[in-house]
Amino acid sequence: MNRLLTILFRASLIAILAFITLPLLVVVAASFSPTSSVTFWPGDWTFQWYPALLESRWLDPFLLSAELAIIVSLVSGLLGVLAAHSVAYQKCPGHAAIMSFLLSPMAVPQIVKGVAIVLFLSSAGLYKLLGTPGLVMAHIVLTMPYVMRMAATAMFNFDKRLDRAARILGAGPLQRIRYVLLPLIRSGLFSGMAFAFIISFNNIPLSVFLVRPGQTTLPIAVINHLEYSLDPVLAAVNVASLLFVLGTIILFEKIGGFSAHFHGGSK
Repeated sequence: MNRLLTILFRASLIAILAFITLPLLVVVAASFSPTSSVTFWPGDWTFQWYPALLESRWLDPFLLSAELAIIVSLVSGLLGVLAAHSVAYQKCPGHAAIMSFLLSPMAVPQIVKGVAIVLFLSSAGLYKLLGTPGLVMAHIVLTMPYVMRMAATAMFNFDKRLDRAARILGAGPLQRIRYVLLPLIRSGLFSGMAFAFIISFNNIPLSVFLVRPGQTTLPIAVINHLEYSLDPVLAAVNVASLLFVLGTIILFEKIGGFSAHFHGGSK
C-alpha cells in the first residue's frame, strides 16, 4: 500500500511539474523559430528575432516595467517593514484589527482596485497622476501587504531576548533595528520584496487602467501585440522577460537569502 502511494505521489509530482514547465519550453522553442509562423524544428533554429527586442516598441515598455518594479519593491519593502514592526513586533493597540486592515487589499480583485483608483483620481482632479505616478501608487497598494505579511511572520518568530540584550548593552532604538532586527528578518523582508518586484513587473489588471497613451508597460504591450499577431518575436519577448525575472530572483537570493524564509534557517 505504501509503495502504491509513493508511486502515485511521484506520478502526480511529475505531472504537475510537466504542466508547469512544458508551456515554458514551448515558448522558448518558439522564440528560435526560423520563420514568422511558429515552428519547433530544432535543426533550423535561429536567433534572428531577438534583435527586435531593442526596438523602442519593446525596449521602452520593458524599461518602464523594470523601473516600476524596482521602485515598488523598494518602497513596499520600506513601508512593509515599518508596518510589520509596529503591528507584529511592538504590537500596538488593536494590532490584530490593524493587521487585517493592512492585508485587506489582498482580498480585493485587482480589476476592482484599478477601477477604484481611476475613479478616485478622476473625482479628485488628479489626472496628472495617471501614468508612472499612478502606477507606482497602485502597485504599492497591491504589493505592500505581501511584504508586510512576510516581514511580520519573521518578526513573530523573532527572539526578543536578543533585542533586550542589545538594549542592556546600550544600543539605541535605531541601532537595535539596524544590527539586530533587520539581519534576523532579512530573509522574510527580501522574499516579500522579490514577490513585490515580480507582481509589479507582470501586472496587467491594475496597469491597464493607469497607463497613458504612448506610455505602456511590457505586459500590456505583449497583450496589444497578441491581438493582431502571434509570432516568434512575442515568444522572444517572453523569454527575455523570464530571464530578467529569474535574474532578479537570484539577486534577491544572494543579497537576502530568498529561500531561507521558506525552508527555515538563515543565510
